Amino acid sequence: MKNITKQSIYQTGTINSLLQAVYDGDASIEKLSQHGNFGLGALDAIDGELIVCDGKFFRADARGQLNQLTPETCSPFAVITKFNPEHSFEISASSFTELEQKLLPHLVSANLIYAIKIEGLFNHIELRSEECTCRPYRKLVEILPDLQRTFSFENIAGTLVGVWFPSYLAQINVPGFHFHFMDSQQKVGGHVFGLKMEHGKVEIQTLHGFELDLIQSDEFYQANLDMNNGAAVAQVEQVRT
Repeated sequence: MKNITKQSIYQTGTINSLLQAVYDGDASIEKLSQHGNFGLGALDAIDGELIVCDGKFFRADARGQLNQLTPETCSPFAVITKFNPEHSFEISASSFTELEQKLLPHLVSANLIYAIKIEGLFNHIELRSEECTCRPYRKLVEILPDLQRTFSFENIAGTLVGVWFPSYLAQINVPGFHFHFMDSQQKVGGHVFGLKMEHGKVEIQTLHGFELDLIQSDEFYQANLDMNNGAAVAQVEQVRT
């Protein structure tokens, strides 16, 4: 096999720690920016969705409005990489499920990690973000129905910021595709759970390295992270339309 320059992705926290109410991290935006310019995640106290594109760090708040983040803002769960795609192609999709089906053949192995950027025109896109929670923290599946706010946009240009993780890392990150969205004017965005895309350009980066930074806090130390999270992840992250 020919030599491959290893490109890697950095992660703070785990999906299981987020599900288990570890909502305060120790990775600041300043720290995350040292590891890359492209990624997604959550923010402390579940205060909106984190979107990172072209080196800019945004919060999508509960109204779907984008605000650029200050360096001291922290995340309990995020992935970020230095985006350097090696493959691109044109695409359209009538649904999120069709988008996933069209992307899968372009992933060289189900055992690797991928960063995926799609710039396009969306006939329709369905998003969500969250209101900030407060202590005492409860598990994400318990509080998300009350915190979650959903919204949709029609005929909007923008960018999908996404990753794909293999199933053997399911206790560490969300298996399969995970996308956040920001519009081309950098005004609105959120976590994607439905779309219809008229056309778009896909760029894919294959990642052969993975750096995991565990949170240094009593909440993380005491959380039960050895759990089968399939049902919980499907409920909070993987709704598809």
